[in-house]
Amino acid sequence: MLILGQLHPIFEYLPIESLVYSNQQEYYNAIALSSNKTDCAPFIDFMLNEILNTLKKHQATQIEVENGNPVPNNIPNNIPNNIPNNIPNKLRIIHPSFTEYTWNVLECIVENPYITAKNIGLKLGITDRAVRNHISILRNAMIIQRVGSNKSGHWEIIDKA
Repeated sequence: MLILGQLHPIFEYLPIESLVYSNQQEYYNAIALSSNKTDCAPFIDFMLNEILNTLKKHQATQIEVENGNPVPNNIPNNIPNNIPNNIPNKLRIIHPSFTEYTWNVLECIVENPYITAKNIGLKLGITDRAVRNHISILRNAMIIQRVGSNKSGHWEIIDKA
């Protein structure tokens, strides 16, 4: 999904974990078939069909894109935002390749430096592994650092831009 998200921002918002969960047996069958054949085509075919079905299901819902991000069409674009932005725009400008999920993970950490990857995943609807990948991106960019142990430590923001 990260690769597709770079092609078009709409792919960042597809609920892949939900798709997999609701079609768990077919998902495992596709993995098993791919493993048996030593060919990833059955798995790719399954995933692309799930993505297509989701897009078809929502094709009547028109999605506007503003600044590269989908905007629900039932919310006017001119509503003033009185909610403070936890992620400074300067950081977004410095790191334009970060996906919205990476920024959402950072926002969770800003809100609660003691939050776990599991709880971030539950909050954002993504897997623990995906959260750890986003955390790795943030660490490599020198935006966050871990202080203390994995169990009792916490996150600190290094670059607040």
